Amino acid sequence: MTQKRAMMPGTRFLPELNTEEMHRLLDDVRVGRLGLNDEPQPYIVPTDFGFKDGLIYIHSPAEGKKTALARKDPHVCFEVDRYNDDVTEYQSIIIRGDIEEVLDVAEKREAMRLMAKKAVRSGGWKAHANGGTGMGSITVFKIHIKEMTGIKSPNGGHP
Repeated sequence: MTQKRAMMPGTRFLPELNTEEMHRLLDDVRVGRLGLNDEPQPYIVPTDFGFKDGLIYIHSPAEGKKTALARKDPHVCFEVDRYNDDVTEYQSIIIRGDIEEVLDVAEKREAMRLMAKKAVRSGGWKAHANGGTGMGSITVFKIHIKEMTGIKSPNGGHP
C-alpha cells in the first residue's frame, strides 16, 4: 500500500492523516462510500464496512447492482469521512484498490461479525429479515488496499 499526494498548482494542502489516524478512522466509522465502474459514469454507493488486517470488508445482496459491478471490474475507490455539524473539523480518507469476492465461509462469517460489532457500537443494529440464519442471499467482498491518502482539518478547524 502506498500513500501519495498529487500536486495541483495553486492548491493549499490540508494536513495529512498518518497511517495510525487513518486506521483509527476506519475502525471508528460505520459507513463508507464505494465507487465502482459503471461505464460511462461511476456508481457510488454508501455501505457499512469492516476493517481488519489491512482489508476493507463489505457486503451486498447476492444479485444486486453493487455485486454485479464488483464482479465485472475489480478496480474500486472507497471513501470514509467524519465531520462536525458545521464541517469546520473533519477527517477524510480515499482508498484505491481491488475488490475480490470472499468465497471462504469462515472468512465471510468473520467479516459479517466484524460489521455487526461496528453496527452494535453505533447503536443502529437491526437483524436482517431472515434473522441472520444464512448467508445465501448475501455476498461478501474484500478490498485490497493499494493506495490510501487522508486529510484532516487544520488545527483550530477550517476557516
